[in-house]
Amino acid sequence: MSLTTEMQGKIYQSLDDGYSQVKFFQDQVVLLDNDKSDWDNAIFKLDSELFGEIQLVNRAIDDVKDAYNVRFTGVNSCRSDLFWMMTGINSSPTPKEVTFKAVALNGNGYTADVEAGGGNVLGSGVTFFHYLDPASGILTTSPTNAVTGAEQGVSPYPPYFTHDADTFRFGFAPKNYYGLKYYLDPYQKDIGDTFVTSFIGTISAGSNLLTVMSPVGSTGQDPSMSPIYKTGQLVVCDDDAVLTTPTKIIGINTGSADLAQIPTTGAAGVVTTNVSTVNILTIDPVAGLGVSAFDSISFSILDNPTTGPVGVISDVTSNGEVYKVSQKYHAVPSTSNLGGEGATFSVFTNPSGGIATVGISTTSGGVAIDIIGAGGLGYSNGETITIAGTSIGMGAGTTANDLSFTVKTIQDGRFRYGFQLHSDPIFWPKPSDPQTVGIMQTSTLGIGGRISLDNSGDPKGSQSWDPALEGEEMPMDPTNYRILTKVVAPSVGADKSYWKVGFQTAPIYQSNFVSAGDATGSIDLNEPFGDGSIKSTLSACDSTVDNPINNAIGILTTKEASFTEEDGRNNLLVDATNALREERNELCMRIWGSRTAIGDLNNKITRLESLRGFINMETIEDIIE
Repeated sequence: MSLTTEMQGKIYQSLDDGYSQVKFFQDQVVLLDNDKSDWDNAIFKLDSELFGEIQLVNRAIDDVKDAYNVRFTGVNSCRSDLFWMMTGINSSPTPKEVTFKAVALNGNGYTADVEAGGGNVLGSGVTFFHYLDPASGILTTSPTNAVTGAEQGVSPYPPYFTHDADTFRFGFAPKNYYGLKYYLDPYQKDIGDTFVTSFIGTISAGSNLLTVMSPVGSTGQDPSMSPIYKTGQLVVCDDDAVLTTPTKIIGINTGSADLAQIPTTGAAGVVTTNVSTVNILTIDPVAGLGVSAFDSISFSILDNPTTGPVGVISDVTSNGEVYKVSQKYHAVPSTSNLGGEGATFSVFTNPSGGIATVGISTTSGGVAIDIIGAGGLGYSNGETITIAGTSIGMGAGTTANDLSFTVKTIQDGRFRYGFQLHSDPIFWPKPSDPQTVGIMQTSTLGIGGRISLDNSGDPKGSQSWDPALEGEEMPMDPTNYRILTKVVAPSVGADKSYWKVGFQTAPIYQSNFVSAGDATGSIDLNEPFGDGSIKSTLSACDSTVDNPINNAIGILTTKEASFTEEDGRNNLLVDATNALREERNELCMRIWGSRTAIGDLNNKITRLESLRGFINMETIEDIIE
C-alpha cells in the first residue's frame, strides 16, 4: 500500500468520525431544546401575567397624564403651557432692555428653540437660557435638555442653584413607569435566535453611517478591534421609521463621540464624560429618519440567518481571452463584500487564455470551489466574490483582469445548529459576553436568564455590556491605552411619564394673549415682570377639570399600592419565574456547549477536507511517493 493511499485512509476515517460526532451533537441540541420547551412555556405564562399587571399600572399613569391635558384645551382651559424665554439683552440704555419669545413646554428639551436664536443671548452651542418664572415673574435659568442639565452644575447666572437632568422640565410632574428588566446572556438565547448585541445609536436622515454610542472595548473585547460587529450582519431599529427596509453592515470603522450626550450616567455601560473612541458602522441602505443621542433609540445587531460556506457560484465575469493559456491555479484566495471569509477557488484558463462563464475544465477554463478552502464560512446569499487578477498570473496595477461572481450558501448539513468559529479559540463567542439589558415588551416575553421589577425612571433602550468587568478600570481608547474607564451597568429602565401641569399664569403682550413663537419688543429690565404687564393670571380650574384628575390619581394610587405590596403577589411571581429560569439556564448552557462542539468539529472537518485535497494533488502525491 502506497503512503498516500494509507494517509487517505486515515483521513477518510477521521472524516467519518467527525461527521458522526457532528450528528451526535446535533441530535443533542434537538433533545435539549425539546426539554427546554416546558420551562419556556411556564416562564412565558408567568412573564405574561406580570406584564399584564404592569400594563394596568402604566395605563393608570397615562390616564392621569390625559386628565391633566384637559386643562389646556377647549372652553375649560385654565392653565397655560407657554412661558417667556429671553432672546436678547441691550446693555446700552439705562436701564437695560430685554426681549422675549413665547415658547411651549417640551418634555424633550429646548435645544431647537435656543439654536433658532432670535436675539443676542441664544444660538448654536448655547447650553442654557433665561426664562421668566410664570409664578414669581423673576428671571431664572434653565439648561436646554437633560444632558446639559447634568453637565451644567451650578447656574452661571443668578439665581445660583445646581442644575440636574430634570431642571429643564419645569411645568411638568414626572412619574416613573413600571417595567420588567431582563438580563440576557448569549447562551440563554433560543437556537433560532440570531440576536448579537444592542446599543443606543445615532444617525442622520439619508446617511449610511451609524454611530455606536458605546466605547470600543466596553464589552470586554480588545479595544483595537471589534469582533462583535461583522460585515453582513443585519441591523434593526426600535423605531421602524429609521430603517425602513432590511439593512446590513457593509463596513466597520472607528471615530469619536461624546458619550455624555446619552441622558443617563452609565447608559453606555461606562462612566465617562469625555469624547470616546466608538465604532461607526457603514450600513446599506441609508437611514430614512435621523436620531440623536437625546432620543435614546436602541439598535440591535442580528446574525444573518442565511450565512454559511459557499455552495454554488453564479456566472463568472472576466476580461476575455487575456490570461495565460492552459493554466491551472488551485487554492486561489478571494475577497467578499459582505464579510465572508476562507473560501478558495480553482481557476483554469483555456488554450486561448479565456475563462468560461459556467463550469470548469481544461478545455474551456472556468472557476470552481476549491476543496482546500471547502467554501469558507460566513458568506451570505448574493454576496459578491472577487478574485484578483494578480492571483492568476496577471500584472499588478489594474483591476480590469479581476474575476467576480455572486454565491449561494450552505446552511444545513454538518453546519446546522453549529457556531461559525474562528480558527483561534480566543475569538470564539463567549456564553456571557455581551450581556444585554432591556425592558421587556410583548415580543420579548420569556427571554433572559433573570428579570427584575423596574421603577427607576431610567430611559428605555436595550444595551449590552460585559458584567464580568463591572467596577474594573479598562483601556477603551485604542489611541491611548493608558486612559482607563470604569465599567458600570447600563442605566436602562422603563422611562418616565411627564404630566403637564402647566402654569396658573399665561404670557401676554400689549394686553393680548400670545401664541408659541410670538415675540415682545424691548422691555425695561427694571420693570417688575410680575406686575401683570407681560403675564396674566388665569381663572382657577373648576370641578369638571380637577375632579377627573383627582379621581385618576386616586385610581393610580390604589393600583400602584396593590402592585408594589411588600411580599405581595407580583414579587412572588418574579421570584418564581427567576427560579424557573435557573433550571432553564442549565439546559441552555448544555445547548451552548453542543453548538460550540459542532462548530469546532466543522473546523476540523474543513481542515481534513483541505488536507485530502492536497494529498490528491498529483504534484504533492509524486513528491510523497
